[in-house]
Amino acid sequence: MSSRAEYVIVGQGLAGTALAWHLLWRGRSVLVVDRERGGCSRIAAGLITPVTGKRLAKSWRWDELYPNAVAFYHKIEAETRETFFHQQPAFRIYGSELERTECAKRSTSLLCGLVRLAAPVRAGWFSTPLGAFEMDAARLDVPKYLDASREHFFAHGAYLAAEVEPRDIELTATGVRIPSLSVEAQTVIFCRGFDAGADTWFGVIKSNAAKGEILTVRIPGLAEARVVHRGIWLAPVGNEVFRVGSTYTWEPLDTRPTAEGRAEIESKLREFLRLPFNVIDHEAAVRPVIDAGFPVIGRHPHFPQLAYFNGLGSKGSLLAPFFADQLAAHLCDGSEIEEKVNVSRFLVHPSK
Repeated sequence: MSSRAEYVIVGQGLAGTALAWHLLWRGRSVLVVDRERGGCSRIAAGLITPVTGKRLAKSWRWDELYPNAVAFYHKIEAETRETFFHQQPAFRIYGSELERTECAKRSTSLLCGLVRLAAPVRAGWFSTPLGAFEMDAARLDVPKYLDASREHFFAHGAYLAAEVEPRDIELTATGVRIPSLSVEAQTVIFCRGFDAGADTWFGVIKSNAAKGEILTVRIPGLAEARVVHRGIWLAPVGNEVFRVGSTYTWEPLDTRPTAEGRAEIESKLREFLRLPFNVIDHEAAVRPVIDAGFPVIGRHPHFPQLAYFNGLGSKGSLLAPFFADQLAAHLCDGSEIEEKVNVSRFLVHPSK
């Protein structure tokens, strides 16, 4: 006999996890299916900052996305009795005189209230010839958040470790069937991140995925508790261990660490770190970036039993809560999805 759920979510990364919480909070029956083979979310740094890029741009829709994310993660911490979301200032070391000038201008306009022009930095730890600025920030311990969520889903009969490919889905008159799992549902939502395999239903959506490599290093004597930004980021783990990254490459899109990636990160780290370090781990993953440059969500316009949530890229910890809520409202109540992120824009013709 097949088991039934209203919604089956394929993938328990940042997208799938956030969506599952929002559907469960709406009282819906959910089954999260995950292959438990790593993925980009598992090595994500979980950094949330209001300033992005070389031009010191304000993070997209920061004023609405950040408060939403804060409330979302704190609510889950309360339910799971775990702590994985940390609001703490970060600092960014100026890389050029132009960067310092731009920050001074924007600190009284676009970035007003979000940045402070002087950040106390230990000279013995970091090289800061042009100074630095401090900014409001937060960090999500992504593996701990995903694990706490998984345990909650499992305890409520809403989690299954299994592999599901798009080709495994069969459409029915009332929903979908996944014969390999003996599961039937009203809707299947693909939250699979980057996948190089064929996708019968959503494969026409163009990807601009980028591979990223991250090092874990030990830095004896460094007791900095804030995340440091200077071309790359340096994030504390504890006990003089830090994660540092990351690279951006587009060929090949695989999860194999490379000597070139390690050399690039080490070189950039030495530009501002005055202390010696030892590499203790090296990881790689592929960021699920959609060619459009923003998340893509919604029901398939021709096969409404299927839905999609992807394209969070490198800002998934900030974006996932807000757009998961929007997608959950659409799935449950028929609420409108913003045109810019609506998957129907990318699926003009029916799949064949």
